[in-house]
Amino acid sequence: MGDQQEGMRKPQQARSQDSAAKVLDAALKILGSQGPSALTIAAVSKASGVSNGSIYHRFADRRNLLVAAQDHFLAQIEEAWLSRTAPVWAVDDHETLLSRLIAAFSEVFAENRLVFQAFMLSGYDDPNLRTRGAESTRWAAREFSALLAERFGTSPEAADTAYRILWGQAVSAALFADEEVTGVAVSEHTRQGHLLQALQAVLAT
Repeated sequence: MGDQQEGMRKPQQARSQDSAAKVLDAALKILGSQGPSALTIAAVSKASGVSNGSIYHRFADRRNLLVAAQDHFLAQIEEAWLSRTAPVWAVDDHETLLSRLIAAFSEVFAENRLVFQAFMLSGYDDPNLRTRGAESTRWAAREFSALLAERFGTSPEAADTAYRILWGQAVSAALFADEEVTGVAVSEHTRQGHLLQALQAVLAT
């Protein structure tokens, strides 16, 4: 009997996890297309095909759903960062390595621009969202700074500054359109060339 109950429990757990993933994916889709104001239990229910009651039972309210969605999103971004940059570290030429790293950071943030905006703006006044966002940023800082220090034989401080340049540029592009930052029109190719020069200078110290 116990084995039978265990056998029944596993499919139920799998269905529950699948249902939660559908809800969180739907929440991220809404955030990425319509922004935080459009994120309601009813909207997520409609987009995910999961009933309102099931969503309330699992997440209790909109805020808990938003917190869970952020955690789901950041886990995806962390995986994307690692998968996008893994081949980069195998490159021998330092200039090519940095160019590809710049591109990878820009792509990950650009592809998820509106979702980043939603969590950055929502997280400003929410300690849970802000804490989880900071944890993810510090994780990335540790990972990338350690790799930069190792590859370029530079100090932890210089590697940290290089990471800040990469992260700061990507976040700026995610939060603001070019014309909202300066009035100077600069092509993406030119900007990435300038970023490359800045990183080379920092990592050479």
